[in-house]
Amino acid sequence: MNFKEYLMSKTTLTIPTIERRVKAINQLKSHVDLFDADAVVKYLNNSSWSNGSKNIVLQSYHDFQRMYGLVPVPIKKFHVTQKLVFIPLESEVDQLISGCNRKLSCYLSLLKECGLRPIEAWSLLFTDIDSKQKTLNVATKKHGVPRILPISDNLIDLLFGLKLESKYIFAVSEDVLRFPKELSHFTKNYLNNRKEVATNLNNPRIKQISLYTFRHWKATMLYLATRDIFHCKWFLGHSRIENTMKYVDIANAMHRDTGNYTCKVAKTLEETSALIEAGYEYITDMGEIKLFRKRK
Repeated sequence: MNFKEYLMSKTTLTIPTIERRVKAINQLKSHVDLFDADAVVKYLNNSSWSNGSKNIVLQSYHDFQRMYGLVPVPIKKFHVTQKLVFIPLESEVDQLISGCNRKLSCYLSLLKECGLRPIEAWSLLFTDIDSKQKTLNVATKKHGVPRILPISDNLIDLLFGLKLESKYIFAVSEDVLRFPKELSHFTKNYLNNRKEVATNLNNPRIKQISLYTFRHWKATMLYLATRDIFHCKWFLGHSRIENTMKYVDIANAMHRDTGNYTCKVAKTLEETSALIEAGYEYITDMGEIKLFRKRK
């Protein structure tokens, strides 16, 4: 039994995680004897790999030791310094989306509006869309929780505009085991498009927008609009509130930035509702009107 077969039969890890651990073991094997635990520890301590990568390798090595009935090497995880994620301007997000081909643009529009994990979006079926209720049924990924999200008419039209013979909206095949590799190939196409858009607009910030950045952007904007951490937790499908809390710090940091806002006023209930649905934040009353603002 090889290492991948062991992980498939003895663990409940996802396919992408298993492939990542197999890759980590192969990388470690190219530098050191895996049956020499002291040499492995020494190599990890002296390696130039990031601490996050070292932890992945360490988890993989523990699995490797268990496969051979060895006692896992007693070494603590490497400390990983948490960094605030990059949050682009909405105008930059929209410029990137409009600069991509039809399928990629639709995929990115979905990520922006719903804040899905990339693999969640890739795994969607056309039957997950309820055009009458204007909702999207999102299955759980990465130990998250499933949820039903509201979606706009425009997004519904974009999604059904892609409809081909497959029952999946984006996935090329109907083999779920191939989805991670398909998404990896799709991501490479995205990176090429992103580079082209950034070059054409002479804006290097766009190169910082990963597929996960759309989720981070949506989470931050959602908290800014609602100030409801539990609603954000549900919307993102987080199983633990700690995973959602990082967006509070990002939102608070952005809230102190008083520039780059569009201001709107509302006099009626209908106008107020429309601004809230568009993501505008209520500021104050001035007589009979209400003031709202939204980051550009």
